[in-house]
Amino acid sequence: MKISDNYRVYTVDNNTTRNILTYEAVWSAWERAAPPEEAAGRANVIEQLYNIRNGNTSHLDLFYLNISSLPDRLPDGLHDLHIDGTPLTALPALPDGLHTLHITGTPLTALPALPDGLHTLHITETPLTALPELPDGLHDLHIDGTPLTALPALPDGLHNLHIEGTPLTALSALPDGLHDLHIAGIPLTALPALPDGLHNLDIAGTPLTELPALPDRLDTLSITEAPLTELPELPDGLRKLNIAGTPLTALPALPDGLHNLDIAGTPLTALPALPGGLDALGITRTPLTELPEIPGRVRCMDVINTAITRLPESIFRLSPDSVVYLSDNPLSARTRQTLLTILNTWDYSGPHIFFSMADSSTPREVRPLHQAVADWLMPTEDSGPASADSWQPFEQENDAASFSAFLDSLSETENSRKVPGFKAQVSSWLTQLAEDNELRAKTFAMATEATSSCEDRVTLALNRMKNVQLVHNAEKGVYDKNIPGLVSAGREMFRLEKLEQIAREKVNTLHFVDEIEVYLGYQNKLKEALELGSVTEAMRFFDVSGITESDLQAAEVQVKTAENSQFREWVLDWEPLHSVLKRSYPEDWEDLVKKREDYYEDAYQKQFEELKQTGLADDVDALRITGNKVMDEMNMEFRAGIRILADKILAGHLEARWS
Repeated sequence: MKISDNYRVYTVDNNTTRNILTYEAVWSAWERAAPPEEAAGRANVIEQLYNIRNGNTSHLDLFYLNISSLPDRLPDGLHDLHIDGTPLTALPALPDGLHTLHITGTPLTALPALPDGLHTLHITETPLTALPELPDGLHDLHIDGTPLTALPALPDGLHNLHIEGTPLTALSALPDGLHDLHIAGIPLTALPALPDGLHNLDIAGTPLTELPALPDRLDTLSITEAPLTELPELPDGLRKLNIAGTPLTALPALPDGLHNLDIAGTPLTALPALPGGLDALGITRTPLTELPEIPGRVRCMDVINTAITRLPESIFRLSPDSVVYLSDNPLSARTRQTLLTILNTWDYSGPHIFFSMADSSTPREVRPLHQAVADWLMPTEDSGPASADSWQPFEQENDAASFSAFLDSLSETENSRKVPGFKAQVSSWLTQLAEDNELRAKTFAMATEATSSCEDRVTLALNRMKNVQLVHNAEKGVYDKNIPGLVSAGREMFRLEKLEQIAREKVNTLHFVDEIEVYLGYQNKLKEALELGSVTEAMRFFDVSGITESDLQAAEVQVKTAENSQFREWVLDWEPLHSVLKRSYPEDWEDLVKKREDYYEDAYQKQFEELKQTGLADDVDALRITGNKVMDEMNMEFRAGIRILADKILAGHLEARWS
């Protein structure tokens, strides 16, 4: 008798039809018919099928197996089928007891009939053109990255509907039992009536311009990156409202129970009265000119890059546990001085406030890149007068305009005005950028966050760009024949990393601070003591950093002590060292990487089998913990191998640096 396996037809040499139709006969024949490249994958599936048949598990997990088909008979004990990255082109009949079906990254274009007991159906990055009839008991339907243009009738028992990256232009009636509706990145122009029991409505990146009436039980409303021009009346029970990236110019009255409001990236210029229970407020990138009274329960406020010039007094009455971000706002000089006076009093007990010392003034005109570069270039003994003409082709590169603005801002910093030799340092740096496409791209990308009117933000950005240059040089082989230079570069990166940790801890102790001044302050004041060659010499606003002399002394001791005891291990994880080892010992490195990959695959499979035995194969937390455990073990093995290689070139260079 001939039996099909969705891929080929093969013959089972048995005597009776009954034997042919047993699991063992079908599975054995399917395994024997495997093309050579599928043999290992089919053996894996057969092992899992026998475990299901014997009652050891109810899961079938097809993760990145090289198989193009499955046997025609799947065991009745199969409850959960997960297919991820496996090139199946068809599925056999699904058993009646199947509860969960997850399909990701396959070439499937159709599904068989879905069993009545199916509760969860997730289809992701799969070219399905249609869905079969959905069973009445389906609770969770998730469709992402498919070419579906329509859905079948949705069952009354459906609780969660998630549709993303799919060319649906319309939805049929939504079931009364629906609790959560998530729609993202689809060309939907209208929504059907929303069911009374809907709790969460999340819509992102659609052309929707209006919403139907909102149900009374709605708890969360998130409408982002959609051309919505008006909101309907908000239900009394609404707790979270997010309208980021919409063109809304006004809000309806906010319900008393609202806890979270986010209007980032909208053209709103004013807010209605804020409800007393509000605990989170996001107003970033809006033309808002004034804040309303701030409720006392607010714990987090993002008010970054707005048009506000003054602050309500209620902001100072927030809890000491509250955090307010006020960077890049055109606060008046009087407001900034008032803030400094109030927040630096010995008995202040209000919120932590993060701000920017500089005005958010009107941005200057951005010059062509080669003109900005020309102001920095200096003649050299070898090549004579410098020319910025070679920079003209770079003006079409990503973020070139931002880098031009950065260079002009850099010319107004304390370093440019007061530090001899600073211009020559920048000129030399620009010369390398002109010659190194990869480094230039990395540096340009960093400039987008560095065009602030705050001098010290620009200075800190330059320090970080120079750090990238240092690491880039190490990775590209500059230190392959200069191991002391490699170690010196690594030590500097270690010190800067430790200083960032210290600065972060200091920021958390201050009530009112521009965190830029804290990060730059530690680097600037400890430049000589810690031999930080990539750090500039001057800054403007150290006086408001909150860093004391005792802070600096403690930081110096802490960094030096850490370097003496920790650098030997830290450097083993440093990517530039890996690059040097890879070039110096290519065969040893390749062998080390292969061992790491084999270790992870074997160890994870072993741990996953143990999870299946305990019924935790679908437990997200258990999978995460297992993955982290295997990753940690793998990294320990890999580190041990790196240590052996590193000792060949670093021996004698890792002694304690500080006495």
